[in-house]
Amino acid sequence: MQKFYQTLLSLFLVLGLIFSFLPAFAQAEEAEPEVKNVYIFHENDIHGRVVGDPAPGADGKPVKEGIIGYDRVKGIINTFKELYPESVLYLDAGDAIHGTNFATLSKGQSVIRLMNEMGLNAMTLGNHEFNYGKEDLDAAIKEADFPVVSANIVQEADGSQVFESSTILEANGLKIGVFGLSTPETKVKSSPPNTEGYEFLDPAEVAQEQVDALRAAGVDAVVLLCHLGMDEESEFTSYYVLDKVEGIDLVIDGHSHTYLPEGEMHGDTLIASTGSYQENLGLVTLTFTDGKLTDKTAELISFEDAMQYTPDQDIADYIAAIEEENKRYTEVEVGTLLNDLDGEREHVRAGETNMGNLVVDALLWATDADVALSNGGNVRASIPAGKVTMGDLLTVLPFGNMVTVIEVSGQDIMDALAYGTDAYPATAGKFPHVAGMSYELHQDGEAYKVENILVAGEPIDPAASYKLATNDFLAVGGDGYTMFEGKPEIMLQGLMLDLVVDYIQEVLMDEAGNFGYEFTEPRIIVAD
Repeated sequence: MQKFYQTLLSLFLVLGLIFSFLPAFAQAEEAEPEVKNVYIFHENDIHGRVVGDPAPGADGKPVKEGIIGYDRVKGIINTFKELYPESVLYLDAGDAIHGTNFATLSKGQSVIRLMNEMGLNAMTLGNHEFNYGKEDLDAAIKEADFPVVSANIVQEADGSQVFESSTILEANGLKIGVFGLSTPETKVKSSPPNTEGYEFLDPAEVAQEQVDALRAAGVDAVVLLCHLGMDEESEFTSYYVLDKVEGIDLVIDGHSHTYLPEGEMHGDTLIASTGSYQENLGLVTLTFTDGKLTDKTAELISFEDAMQYTPDQDIADYIAAIEEENKRYTEVEVGTLLNDLDGEREHVRAGETNMGNLVVDALLWATDADVALSNGGNVRASIPAGKVTMGDLLTVLPFGNMVTVIEVSGQDIMDALAYGTDAYPATAGKFPHVAGMSYELHQDGEAYKVENILVAGEPIDPAASYKLATNDFLAVGGDGYTMFEGKPEIMLQGLMLDLVVDYIQEVLMDEAGNFGYEFTEPRIIVAD
């Protein structure tokens, strides 16, 4: 019997040791962290470039360059959704629905409907979304099956919100709060009448309210989807907001076309931006451990990378159907161009080019004004030598601007040239291209000053009155040309695109339908 008790006692001791370890094992098992990822695809400043370039092949297209296109973007997103169900989001940071024939001919609605097919989760508004005017923008937004968010645009009359402020998206069992901000520069970087009655509030003041509201709603992360940019010339940048606001985990930015291959940390916040024109697709990975955001990374899927994915055929068919419908207009031939016309962004925004000069020459010819002035940002593309169609010219001049002649003083012109070149040699959309006059840029320290302005070969008279031909965007103070605002209108001539076509066909073109354009006498002289 004593042996039995000894055995029983030994058993209790062993059991005691086992049970004494159980809490430790249980604690170890409970301490195993739960890790979840959320994958956010994003784009910015695609400017209607939804049609991709062909994959590299017989056409000799460079392997590493090109527009990815929505059909292949959808193929990439499809692949990730198969691998990570319920963990993928897709966002757009603005300037999406204007800039190509595909977008412009439907006043943006074709791009919005395509975004529906793409499964976009949210977008914010860029300045170019307003180019169609308030009514057409409202009509386009009504087509959207996703929230269009911009918290800092309010009605001037009563301060009420014009658009949705924010949205909460669910992914992988987590709540991602997304709020939108749009650049106050929209007031001058879209035609001012297009935002009449709207006030663009200081984005930083609005941002903290949005962050606090989303945190109070229990989100697991806060994303700022904005069209603010990172340009030094801009007052209200994403940096400006982050320096004043706490609690933003991720900024997906647009407006400045900034290329950030791996994102950029600003304090504790990750900023992501793809460049522009869908030459890259952005991918941000948010990692959560036990529900807390513990890591965030950004990367870009390049054109070359995207070629590894299979395009989505339904999206390809959808795009093809709209393009076929547009051909009634875009394939009308204008003539045969004998030399390349340079409308590259970095060129027309920092100097004169033959494309920029052709446009202002057309304005001067069509109006018989004394001088003509137009902004470099109005020219959106180059045209290579060869057959030129209405579609080509619409790509160059997609805004639907009217040409107007206003009465200004010589001092107004001097002020306009000083303002338009104040960022030189940096690029700026306001950079002035001119006809009927010339000017020089002289370096003064780090800046450049305008000197020796000549009108018809004679020094400009500050007190004299001149007839100035320009686009209706600048004539009402657009791009910051406030010196033209309120000036007497002498005539409203017609669409800039139509006048450029008329100039080509009636002045430049020969009987065989060929035309060329070069300039031999520079109008903008940089004096070192």
